Amino acid sequence: MRYFFSFIMILSLLTCNLSCDKEEFFITWEQERIETSLSIGSELYAVVGDTLRIYFQSILINSNSNYILGLQCEKGSNYTNYWQYIPKAQDVGECPMYLSIYNIDGSIIAEKAVTLTTKIASNPSKRTNLLCIGNSLMEGGQTPIELSRRLKGTSGFYQTPQSLFLSNYYLTGRLQNQEKTVGWEGTGGWTWYKYIQTLNIQNYVSQYCDGNIDCIYLQLGINELLSLSPFEDQTSIIDNAKKLISNIHKAYPQCKVLLGSVLLPSQNGGLGANYPANEVSGIYGERGFNLKVHKLNQAYDSLAHSEELASFTYFIDNNAQFDCLHAYPTQEIPAGNYEEGVEIIGTNGVHPTNVGYAQIAAGIFRAIVCLTQ
Repeated sequence: MRYFFSFIMILSLLTCNLSCDKEEFFITWEQERIETSLSIGSELYAVVGDTLRIYFQSILINSNSNYILGLQCEKGSNYTNYWQYIPKAQDVGECPMYLSIYNIDGSIIAEKAVTLTTKIASNPSKRTNLLCIGNSLMEGGQTPIELSRRLKGTSGFYQTPQSLFLSNYYLTGRLQNQEKTVGWEGTGGWTWYKYIQTLNIQNYVSQYCDGNIDCIYLQLGINELLSLSPFEDQTSIIDNAKKLISNIHKAYPQCKVLLGSVLLPSQNGGLGANYPANEVSGIYGERGFNLKVHKLNQAYDSLAHSEELASFTYFIDNNAQFDCLHAYPTQEIPAGNYEEGVEIIGTNGVHPTNVGYAQIAAGIFRAIVCLTQ
């Protein structure tokens, strides 16, 4: 609707005030069309020696607008596409990060304050059981396998960054890697509501987590979004998330719940590879899908800070640490009839490459170190 009003304003200026100064007109038009906002969690976590990146493309709503992004922090440095921070021992503690989007006249369009927490990783004094729960993005185990490798040195897909060999962390769950050293839980197509219906957390922990659980990471919501337009209400998703988290807390009051963000989809055609133009996820393209992801992540952040959940729930903004431009599978195809060369196009809308899964694992790794020690 706002774009309709933008069009009406432009048409009015053209037809009713043709004598106005051309420069003034184009400045007014430019200011009117620049509408963008920030989507980033209220907390970020960092570990000494580990490289943390926040990708600008992943935190900006309507990122193609002619904005000026300002990111101010006493830690790290801004590069073209991301802010990068490699903490040292003297960086341990908390510090603020301020993000602002400026219009071309210097006025502030949007702003957000974020708390950055940095810690040195150390081995827990006793066994600490972790459980990752999700949908198809968790089912294959790429994320928990890399998380376990980073924490304690079990086998994985990568050799670097080096493991910290923190032996008292245990990734538990029904599904396991080939060596039976890493566990997790994930089923393709599942939603918050499906887990509410199916998961008896006490029975599950007794059977698959050695009878105790210290921290649960939840990554759900993408399947609910697939059937929603960018403009539909998402209240039912939040209500179901709150119910499942509350069920976990009732059964295990000492357990920390990490609420993982939903991830932006492929930005160069992966949605078209999976969803035709007669389905919601194929109608509105990347920008429409981005909008509903950002809306849900903002709601997750608010939920984690709600009075009922704030004492044990933490929003983990993996999306901010996820390079949506380069983390999805692609292929080369002919550029088109009568055109020379090739085009690189995405082949999957919401399932990343192993690089993407590893980036998710890295975000959980940082949060685990900062929140369980």
